[in-house]
Amino acid sequence: MKQHLHRMAGLCLAVTGGGGGGGAAPFWRPPGGGGPQAVQESTTPSPVVETTAVDKNDLTVVRSMELQYANNFSVDYCANGCKIITDGAGQKFLWLPEGGEVPDDTGDMTVLQAPLTKLGCFSTTHATLFHAIGALDKVSLVTTDKDKWYIEQVAQQIEDGTTTYVGKNSAPDYELISAAAPQIILISANTIHGSDEVLAKLDELGIPYIADSQHLENHPLGRVEWVKLVGALLDMEAEADAYFDEEVQRVNAVAESVAGESEHPSILQTYIFKGTVYVRNGGDYVNKMLELAGGTYPFAELEPDQGGNTKMTVEEFYQGAVDADILIYDNTSDVSVSTVADILANGDYLGDMKAIQEGNVWGIQKNYWQSADDVATMIEDLATIIYHPENADQLHYFYKLPAE
Repeated sequence: MKQHLHRMAGLCLAVTGGGGGGGAAPFWRPPGGGGPQAVQESTTPSPVVETTAVDKNDLTVVRSMELQYANNFSVDYCANGCKIITDGAGQKFLWLPEGGEVPDDTGDMTVLQAPLTKLGCFSTTHATLFHAIGALDKVSLVTTDKDKWYIEQVAQQIEDGTTTYVGKNSAPDYELISAAAPQIILISANTIHGSDEVLAKLDELGIPYIADSQHLENHPLGRVEWVKLVGALLDMEAEADAYFDEEVQRVNAVAESVAGESEHPSILQTYIFKGTVYVRNGGDYVNKMLELAGGTYPFAELEPDQGGNTKMTVEEFYQGAVDADILIYDNTSDVSVSTVADILANGDYLGDMKAIQEGNVWGIQKNYWQSADDVATMIEDLATIIYHPENADQLHYFYKLPAE
């Protein structure tokens, strides 16, 4: 029986952010018609099959978890009470209920025996999925030290010793990992961080790892829906469904409200690094957030079916963004920027951009990337920036960037 996974090409570890951040109740009014389309609300909870096994070898799939937006994982429920979980890299895991017997033939699936109480997070974004369903106490190790956490419970658990900081995910301390005794570690697939050497070492230690590909989802609610994968691992589907449904309803409320607005200003989120501008592709989830909040994206035709970024020169960016109404500058990625004047250091002509001339430039709070579970509040914030900038003091994840 296979107890852990072989390494896969293109599977690496990530240092992306994420964290919790509850928002105040949305102030959006009922819809007025037209404009951005509201997202569909969830009406069917993920199925949970009784865990009493009639035949331990009966792996007949009786139903599958219903997913509305996520495209990069699946959960199938078997007749014997097991779950077959397929991760973001196509690897399969056989989840056994507590006390369940291992089937005689598990094929190439990695066997996970419930209850799972010690899981590792090689990205802060992974921890947000546990935060969403109140399961941070199940996180036994992380690769971000306590002074860099904006999720207070994780920082406290590191302080208390219930969660272990094992070093950077690209070069962790394997003795600390072994001592933390994780039953499985969440990593991020297809990212630029980490190395196959780390995965090979985890294989050597017999520690399984599951690929989280939420960052590859093109819809913001697709990213949030990965909470259902963690729910399946922890046998907390009901909690995951409830959290996801609430996020959908809140996003839906914003989208319906701004649909009645007569104008939909152009808005973009970007940053500059060493003279190169990282411009979100048209199909990226960030642009979908801007759209749901009532905005339009000036680079919508740039790789409209792909997420991620396209690199541009500052001059190329200027030509496409000069008339944008609102600029959100990601100064968590370009930490050299704390004022609009810092942006202009990349070229004085950027001062001719409409957003800069009209003082409509916004920065991003440091807790933003540790708040992947709080997409609804982010979209509420964006709608406030677009339609009610006078309420800037109510924002959670953005702030008005000072001129100098």
